[in-house]
Amino acid sequence: MPPKKGGKKKKEPELQEPEHDASWEKAVQIGLWELPPTFLPDANTWPTWGALRERILTATKQINIIGSAAVRDNFLSELVKLTPPELHTLELRGSVNISKAVISPTTACPKLAHLDLYGCPKLSHVLIQSQSLLTLNLTNCTHITKVIIQCPNLEKFDAKGCAALEVLMLWSDKLTELDLTDSTVMTKRDLYCPALLVHKVATLVPPPRPVKPVHPPIADIIRDQRHDAEEEKGQMEQEFRNSAETKTMIPAMWRPLA
Repeated sequence: MPPKKGGKKKKEPELQEPEHDASWEKAVQIGLWELPPTFLPDANTWPTWGALRERILTATKQINIIGSAAVRDNFLSELVKLTPPELHTLELRGSVNISKAVISPTTACPKLAHLDLYGCPKLSHVLIQSQSLLTLNLTNCTHITKVIIQCPNLEKFDAKGCAALEVLMLWSDKLTELDLTDSTVMTKRDLYCPALLVHKVATLVPPPRPVKPVHPPIADIIRDQRHDAEEEKGQMEQEFRNSAETKTMIPAMWRPLA
């Protein structure tokens, strides 16, 4: 008989963690990140890389990402959720895929002093609540329509080229200059800025007047409704009588003789 085939089953090679990008450790050491978010470690690539990503972002003191289509709303939301304790500058100039910027509540990013969103063409809504923010740049955000800023220490606010801005609510105890001359379609502007000395603003666009309804006099409407109701009632009574006569009618051939 031929000998039986045997032997141990070959062991499958263990998966090896991909090599780390050199920029990751460098960002942790110097506290600066300048690459698109796609260069950050991704937990979908390796299980432990989610924690590594958090370590990099929470260690940043400055984030400068210029003209990247990879910067989206979820990246800014991720930063707010992680709240890097030492982050003081966030520059996302020319981010073509940001539609909203929300930094709230005031405990988020507690040392953020400078926020630059210059030239973000899809940006439409901004909500910033911060005790630390000193400068905010929204210049040439051409589609922005609503801005709410509650930053008592804000010293500089740029909104030139925001031609679509309709609503602005701004609280600042230290802002001294404000230029809103490009915002010509604004319908609401609430400024709580006691230190404001120079402010250039366009005339507010009055809200559209409500259109008065056009209808005949109430008496005519009531009369027509009453007339329609009486006609409907008469039709129903006639249908009821016809139905009753049909059900009780006895054919002539079966009528008893008198």
